[in-house]
Formats: sequence, C-alpha cells, structure tokens
Amino acid sequence: MTNTGIPQNEHCTGHVITIQCMGQKLEGEPEPPKIFRGIIRPSVGCFFGPSKSGKTTMAENLALSIAAGLDNFLGEPIECSNRKVLFVNMEEYYRSRTIRNQRQIAALTNKFGLDSEWQNNVFVVDQNFPRYLLTDEHWEILEREIEKVQPGVLVMDSVTRTTMDSIEDSSVSTKLMKRFRELAHKHKLALIFIHHSQKMDNRPITISSLAGSRVIGQEMDFMIGINRTSLNIRYMKDVAYRYHPDDTEFVLKFEIDFNQLINPLEEAHESDLISAATNQMPVFVDSDIIVQNNFIEITGGDPSVVVQTSELYDKIVSTGLLTRPTLHASLKRLENNGLIKKPEKGFYQLNVPS
Repeated sequence: MTNTGIPQNEHCTGHVITIQCMGQKLEGEPEPPKIFRGIIRPSVGCFFGPSKSGKTTMAENLALSIAAGLDNFLGEPIECSNRKVLFVNMEEYYRSRTIRNQRQIAALTNKFGLDSEWQNNVFVVDQNFPRYLLTDEHWEILEREIEKVQPGVLVMDSVTRTTMDSIEDSSVSTKLMKRFRELAHKHKLALIFIHHSQKMDNRPITISSLAGSRVIGQEMDFMIGINRTSLNIRYMKDVAYRYHPDDTEFVLKFEIDFNQLINPLEEAHESDLISAATNQMPVFVDSDIIVQNNFIEITGGDPSVVVQTSELYDKIVSTGLLTRPTLHASLKRLENNGLIKKPEKGFYQLNVPS
C-alpha cells in the first residue's frame, strides 16, 4: 500500500484508529485463556435450561474443579490463573446448599487425592446476604465482597433474583446486562449465571429457549445449555459462544451421583435423545408434588423460612413447569390439606402441626 503522507501517530489518536494501531496496542498482551470451552476472563454468560435439569450442579462442579486446581473438567482443559471462585446463590436456603457443597468438596478431595487447602479458594455468601439484588445498596454489598475476595470466577444463581421487574422487558434486560458486563470487566471476572429456559417438552435446547428478552441472549458471551428429557437423560450442549466454535452436532450426556458430582457419559446426537423421549407414552404431571418439591428446595425443610409467591413464579411458572392458575390451585390444595400455611397475602411457609 502507498503511504498517504499522514504521520502514523495521527492514525493512532482519538476514538477511531487504524487496525494496525489497535494491533500495536495489543502487542505484549497475552490472549485471554479459555477457562473452559468458550468461557474466558472477563466475560458474561450462562448455564441455562429447564428446572431440575442440573444446571446449578454443573456450574458448581466446574467452579469447584477450577478452585481445586484440576487441569480438566469433563475431558476439556481448564486454564485459569486465578483459582478463587465465589458462589452467590440467592435461590436456595443456605443450609441445603452448604451441605451439598460440602459433600461435593469432600468427594472431589477424595477422588483426586487433594490437600484440603484448596478449599480456601471457595467462597460463598452467608445467610445474611440479600436474597435479591434490587437496590444500589444490594449491589454495593456484592461489589464489596468481590473486591475483598478478588475471585476469577463468579457463579450467580440466578438472573431472576436481580430484578422484581419482568426480564421479558427489553429495557429491564438491557439495564441488567449492562450492569453485569461492567462488573465482569471491572473485576476481570468470568461471570457465570444460572438461568432458566422456557418449557422444553422434549425439544432441542437453543438460543430461542432462553427465558426473557432477546437482549439477554445478545449480550451473553457464552451460553451452555443443560437439558433433561422425560426419559431422565441429562445432557450439556454448546449453544452459543462468542470466542469458541459452537457448531458441533453432538451433546454430552452426563449423570449426577450421590455426592452431587457430574459424571460424563458418552456423546450423542441431540436429535436421537429427543426422538427417543418423544416416542414414549405421555407422563402424568402431579402439580402438587412439583410445588411441594420446590418448597422443600427453597426452604431446606425449615418451616421458619417464608416463601414469596414471586419466588414460586420464578422457579415454577417462568420455567414452564406449571401455569400460574395451576400453581395457585395447588397452593390452595396444599393449604387446605395443612401442608403449607399463609401468614399473609403473597407469602407461604411449610406447616408443622403442633
């Protein structure tokens, strides 16, 4: 190319510069390593799927493998210089999630012959941490803890706990994703959300399955789908990556053992798994059992924990398990049968007979 006669430094000033100047700015900077598949630091993305598919357990297993200093997860390499991980779980009662995490940590330590010191890389929020991030004060609490711990990976459960407004609203989703991205880049985080999908009904999991406004999908750097068919087959799928190939025809089947560790099985065509489930006889869904199970999961069996109706909407209605009228009908039956009680409108508790 011929020289334009314009001094090079004039091309390298201002907000618009030549690609050559931009390349010079990157000289000496290492390429961000892929922590796992298409997850880099900093970035924002999610594990998403239907309720009870195993998405939280999958994210926990990945983060714990990073904290433990393992060099791979599910046969894929792990590259992460900062091994500190922070779990911000606002969906579950702290007792039940702590017991699960302790069981996972003990099993990993035993399985790989690890020194117990690696547990110092694992951080969780306590029972006094906000159950929702709804105010500037709540976000400041989160940021203070991030600054104190300085993790490389932050797992947040879930997106719906960060707003009381509908994530179907694009303006709400835009504001949330802007805040998340600023948080990830400021603190150099791989920010992993647990997010819900729409009702699956033995369908392939895709970007369009993601719950909420399309803005959420547009802003994510990675989207890893976790699905579970009606034949109880769980699998992980590379749905979309910004920095990694996502055009594979295969998904990875997995199972969850007693210690809540992920055990990889074989790869398979998603279409084969869906076809096998679609050809089975219809399964009867007991709405009261679904509601009871979600009550136990949220409260950890503690009758003093109050459950808001909005929490049940997030876990049951928005995920497609039940419709809103069916949920309310089940709540009424459970209340009439003495299994739950309603201390005030919009709030429920497990009922323990005196």
